[in-house]
Amino acid sequence: MRPLQRYHFPELPSTNDKAKELSRKYALNEFLAVTTDLQTSGRGRNGKVWLGRANENVYCSLAVRHGAASTNNAQGIASNLVAYQALGSLAALQAVRSFLPPVQRQSAHLKYPNDVYLLNAAGERKKVCGVLVEHEFVGAQCVGSIIGIGINVRQTEFPAELAVKASSLLACGIDVDVEEVTAALLRESEKYLELYAQISRSTSIHAVFTEWWQELALEGVRVAVSGTEGAWIALRLQDDGSLLVRSEENGALRVVMNGDSLVRLDW
Repeated sequence: MRPLQRYHFPELPSTNDKAKELSRKYALNEFLAVTTDLQTSGRGRNGKVWLGRANENVYCSLAVRHGAASTNNAQGIASNLVAYQALGSLAALQAVRSFLPPVQRQSAHLKYPNDVYLLNAAGERKKVCGVLVEHEFVGAQCVGSIIGIGINVRQTEFPAELAVKASSLLACGIDVDVEEVTAALLRESEKYLELYAQISRSTSIHAVFTEWWQELALEGVRVAVSGTEGAWIALRLQDDGSLLVRSEENGALRVVMNGDSLVRLDW
């Protein structure tokens, strides 16, 4: 994989949209990165809006156009696509950790499936980063993928509805420039994308999923699932990135696809 080519803009409606547009003129299987100082119509998961101020946060998208599918197995294709979600969240997590002293790096962690949370001075877990992965299909074939990553760096004021859980690196005690965080994110992204390129050639993403699962640290954890009663035990990630859980009460199994419907009872 060649080094990431970065395109920077003072302002964009959406880095995901711009990255998709630019990638259509790019060679197959070559990634590019788009960043901006201000994103005016950023998207989050489940139709949410990603809000942020100019020059205070990282707004970045990585895009690639795909060639012929590497496998004819539907399950294998799904695993390859969900791996981008794992890669984006792992790159963001390690970028944030790079600004923490070694003894504090575990205070940055992933919330299923791909949000980065950080402990503030009060010991509260706050979301500082979100990842949105989008795929473009022509019929059944995926022709392009975009990994959108937003990291709150220096923003310290948030709308009331977000302030309960949202924060930034600065508000959590990490005084660092936006460009430093962007550089760290691109560096970590290149590392993980290179790993994925090597893994894809052997048609296996086991290593990516293993690291993702380790960083989620969910195995055996008691969770609550929206729309259900009682506690559930997290068992494992499935090939499509969903989470398999077991009822603590009666042993029934359930698949969770949406991280917003999951609450860790140990947090």
